[in-house]
Amino acid sequence: MQQVKTRRIKMPVDRSYSPYEVIRAYHDRGMMKWGAFATGELTEAQNTFEKEKKDDKIIQALPHHVVLYLLNQSFSNQVQIKVKYQSKEKFIEVFGFVSEFINNQVRIKSTDKIYLLSFEQIINIS
Repeated sequence: MQQVKTRRIKMPVDRSYSPYEVIRAYHDRGMMKWGAFATGELTEAQNTFEKEKKDDKIIQALPHHVVLYLLNQSFSNQVQIKVKYQSKEKFIEVFGFVSEFINNQVRIKSTDKIYLLSFEQIINIS
């Protein structure tokens, strides 16, 4: 099978109507002139998409009684758990063991740090 090469024929634009030499001598660069515009538009669309994706990502927190139950089971059986909690505007995951309960907070011992989390901060436990 033979490939057929097609050549685009550039048709010059007749600008002889213009009294200005600059317009008559203008040479169009074709699609090159749109490169910066297209790149900027694409970047803006991607940034908007990422922002909307973050806004749509609303994580439903576990009910209070489920959080207490899972923490109690981890404490009783000394099973390591992964706790996802909210700190300011970001979500943080911690792996560790429940060491004690203090009022409305739980102390979780990780290999490198001890975390004191309130029950309201906890979003997910696995």
